Amino acid sequence: MKTRWISTDDAYRQIVAAPEMAAKEQIFRERFGPLFAAMQESAPHIPAQKDALEAAREWGMLLPEDLIDLPEALRRLEAADAWQVAEKALAEGAARFAPYTDRITVNSVTGWLLLTDPAKAEPSNKGYTGFQFPGHVVSIFDTPNDYNVPRLPGLVVHELHHLVRLGLFPWTFQQPYNVADYIVLEGMAESFAAQLYGEQVVGYYVTDIDAANLAIAKDVVQQGLDTKGDVRGYIFGDHFAERWGFGKIGMPPFGGYAVGYHVVQAYLRRTGQTVEEATFIPADEIVAESGYFD
Repeated sequence: MKTRWISTDDAYRQIVAAPEMAAKEQIFRERFGPLFAAMQESAPHIPAQKDALEAAREWGMLLPEDLIDLPEALRRLEAADAWQVAEKALAEGAARFAPYTDRITVNSVTGWLLLTDPAKAEPSNKGYTGFQFPGHVVSIFDTPNDYNVPRLPGLVVHELHHLVRLGLFPWTFQQPYNVADYIVLEGMAESFAAQLYGEQVVGYYVTDIDAANLAIAKDVVQQGLDTKGDVRGYIFGDHFAERWGFGKIGMPPFGGYAVGYHVVQAYLRRTGQTVEEATFIPADEIVAESGYFD
């Protein structure tokens, strides 16, 4: 698996240095246009954006008009060598799957680190988040701080693991994931991060839930393991129900993430497998052999 990390830090500095808005916008289109073009190619059913600026505005990214001076977020991330850290993490994560090249579908991955507007960010994300789409992993920071910057390597390999597992157990509209599939997808990705970099990189979506709410989340998930369709409520919780248009089911915030992590951790302890080995196991087997719901 080949990896590369895009030097968006350099892109942001080029935009800041450009003397006129037209030049700033042109640089923005040149440097970030390939990202949005790749996203569009991976999801042709989504209506095309007019250009990179329009797409970036939809994503809440810092825009040319926000880049008159160097953003504090850029200064903070550069001080932490974030681009080098992310590049190294992507390469390290990919190396773990080198022995399985003939069994996985991912051949190359490109990484991006983007800056977004804190005023447009979801507060519960604690200043950072990430996503992936075929061939790409994206790390996003709106407010870099002492909590989220050290978690960057874990964020990168979490999204990388999604690419690998989704290549093996793809989600399609014809055969959508059920709750068991989804919790294992998230729990295994975060377990991959913990295996590489220690439990200190595990995110709030696992660590911030207390014992009482974890018990509630466990019960909700157990009752709905075979549920298919729009199962986001089982993962993200009622907190997002009205905003994202799904029903409330009594799930605490990010409850499915936490339960999925504990399911996978229980499975790894019982079987002695690494996350890489477990990546090839179907979700229903992982849930059953974990003993978590027994």
